[in-house]
Amino acid sequence: MAQVGSTTLSPLLREWPGLFLSSLLLLATAVAAPTQETNIGSPSDTSAATLANNVAELRIFLTEDSGMVRGEMATARPSNVAELSLAIGEGTVTFRDDGAGPDRVKGDGVFSARFKFDTTAEFEALRAGLRATIDVLRDPDQDILIRRGPRDIVTAADAIRDAELKTPEILKKARLEAERAARLLDFKDPLRAAKALDINVATTPFQRLPGSRFDPLERKQFKVEYLFDFPIFTTFPPPAPRVAIDRDRSLLITAKDVVEDDELSFDACTGTGSPGGPWSFGHLMRELAHGTGLTPEEFTLHWLLSWRLPHEVNGWIVPARHQQLQHFIDGWRGLSPSGLLDVDYFPARLLAIVNRPDLAGRIGFGAGGSAGEGRLVFGLMTGSCTPASFTVIFEYGIAANSCIEVKAWQQRWKDLDQFDVGTDDYNEALESVTRAFTDHGSNPGQRPNTSSLSQMRTNENQLASGWDMREFRLEDTGLLDLVPVKQTPHNDFNGHETLRDYLGTNEVDILNDRHIVRERFPDDLDPFLGAVSNTLFPIYFWSAPDLNSLIDPVETRRKFSLATCNGCHAGETGTRFTHIGNEGRREMGQPAELSGFLRGETVTVPMSGSAMRRYEDLKERETAMSELLERSCFWLLAFQRSPFVH
Repeated sequence: MAQVGSTTLSPLLREWPGLFLSSLLLLATAVAAPTQETNIGSPSDTSAATLANNVAELRIFLTEDSGMVRGEMATARPSNVAELSLAIGEGTVTFRDDGAGPDRVKGDGVFSARFKFDTTAEFEALRAGLRATIDVLRDPDQDILIRRGPRDIVTAADAIRDAELKTPEILKKARLEAERAARLLDFKDPLRAAKALDINVATTPFQRLPGSRFDPLERKQFKVEYLFDFPIFTTFPPPAPRVAIDRDRSLLITAKDVVEDDELSFDACTGTGSPGGPWSFGHLMRELAHGTGLTPEEFTLHWLLSWRLPHEVNGWIVPARHQQLQHFIDGWRGLSPSGLLDVDYFPARLLAIVNRPDLAGRIGFGAGGSAGEGRLVFGLMTGSCTPASFTVIFEYGIAANSCIEVKAWQQRWKDLDQFDVGTDDYNEALESVTRAFTDHGSNPGQRPNTSSLSQMRTNENQLASGWDMREFRLEDTGLLDLVPVKQTPHNDFNGHETLRDYLGTNEVDILNDRHIVRERFPDDLDPFLGAVSNTLFPIYFWSAPDLNSLIDPVETRRKFSLATCNGCHAGETGTRFTHIGNEGRREMGQPAELSGFLRGETVTVPMSGSAMRRYEDLKERETAMSELLERSCFWLLAFQRSPFVH
C-alpha cells in the first residue's frame, strides 16, 4: 500500500505547487492505533482490570446497623483474585473473596464488603417502578411500554407474551408474588417493610442489579433490577428520575445560536463566524495535526485524498470513490483567501455537538474506564457551496479511571442547564467542555498527536453512487488511516450462511447486548468485519438463511442488524441514511433535522411479520446520563456500555 500511495499521490500533488507535503504524508499502514481517550484519571491495579468485564450481578443486603449494608459483586466465573479495592462514594472499599469477614465462601467468584449506603433513598426511587410492574402483571393490555434493554422497547402486552413463551416459570413466580410485593408500597423504610413481610434480609437481597455478564436463562431470572427478589420492569418513558436531563442542553445540541456562534464556529461558504474558531472544522483538524510534522492543510489533504485510492483493509479491497473529489478540493481552494489551501476555510458546516453518556463503561474499575464520548458533527459543502450529502463526525473518548471522575464529567454537561441555550454564558461553558477533549494535549499518552480522538466516521453519497460509511483512526505516524467499520461485517455476508453461523455462535452475547463483531470469522484467516459499510437503498437491513435454528431468531437478527452501521442508518430503524441533518445537510439559520429514531418513532421489525419496536434514542441517552449522575458508585460497577456505538 505504501508504494501504491506514493506513485499515485506524487503527480496529484504537483497540481498544487504552493503546497509542500512532507514524506510522512506518503506513509500508509494497516495498523490501527488504540482507542484514544481524554485522560482525566490515574491508573489502577490489574485485579480490577481482570474483573471489569466479568460482573454478572450486584447485590445489596440490609443489616441491622443503620446506614450499613453488605454488598456482593458476583462474577461470571471464579478468578485468582482474592480481594479488590474500589472507590465507592467518598472512600475506598475492599471487596473480598477469601471467606473472611462479610464474605461467605472462599473463591466462589462472589466478592463481599460492608459499606455505607442510603437504602431509604433507593427504596423510594424504586417505588414507581414497583407500582408500574404490579400494574402490568395484573393487566398487561394497558397502554404501557416496557424497556427490556438498550433499544429494546415493546408494549407491555408483547413483553408479557414473550415472557410466557420463553420464561413461563419466571413469569408465573412474579405473578404469584405481585400481591405480596404490593404491600411494600405501604412502607418508606425498607427494613421495616422486610420485617412486616417476613423477609430474611440476611439471605434475600434488598436489591439485585444485572451486570454485563448476566445470563437470564442460566440464572432463571429476568434481566432487570430486583427489589427483595421481586422484578422491577422498566417502563418507558421511565418514571421521573431524581436527576432530570435536558437533552437540548446537555446531550444533542443543534441550536442555531450554538452551531452558528460568531466567535466559536465558522462557515467558509457564508463567512459566518470566526476562522479557526474552537467549533470549526479547521480547528479540529489543526489540533489533530499536532505533532505530525505536517501543516494542518497537509494533514487534511492526506485524509481527503484517501478516497482517490483503492485500499486494502482487513483483507478487503476498498475501491476508490472520487467522482466529485476534485470539485470539493477546488471549492476549498477557492474559498481560501490566498488561493492556497487554508484549513480554516475548509467547506464544512457544524450540525451538532453531542454527548454520548451511553458509551461509558468499566466504571469504577480503574485504568481503562470511560465516561463516554464527546462528538462534533459536520456536513460538508460542495465546491459551489451547496450542502452536500456528506457527514463527518469527530468522536472523542473520555477516559475516567474512577466512578467519581465519570460523575464529574457528566456533571459538567449537566451544569449547562443553568444557562439559556445559545447565550454567551452557555456557549462559553460549552466551549470549556468541548475543548477538554478536542484540543491536543488532552491525551498525553497518545503519540504523536496527544489527541483524544477515538475515531472519525464519514457517511456520504457524493463521491460515487450509494451511501458509503468509513471509519478513520490515528495511526502511529499520527495520520488518519482507514480501519474496519465497527460491528458491521462485509456486505457480501448479508444473506449468507456464514452470517447465520456467526449469529448462532454469538447468540447469547447478541441477546445480552454485549457482542463485538471480530475482524475474522469463522477462522483467524477468514476476513469478516467490513472495510467500509455500503447502503444502497433506505430499507437495507441484515439477515441470514435458516434462522429458525436460533433460540430467538427475530430478536437475534434484529439486535445484530441494529448494531451495524448500515442497519442502524437504514431499514432497521426506518431512517433515510443519516440521523442528523437532512441526508447530512443543514441550511443556514436552521437547526439540523433529527431522525425519528432519535426523537421517537415506532417501526415494524423487518422479517418479523408484524412485530413493532419503539425507538427514542435521545430518551435512552437521557436515562444513561441520569443513572451516571444519580446512582451510587456501587451500582455503576454494573453499568453496561451500549453495543450500539454509531
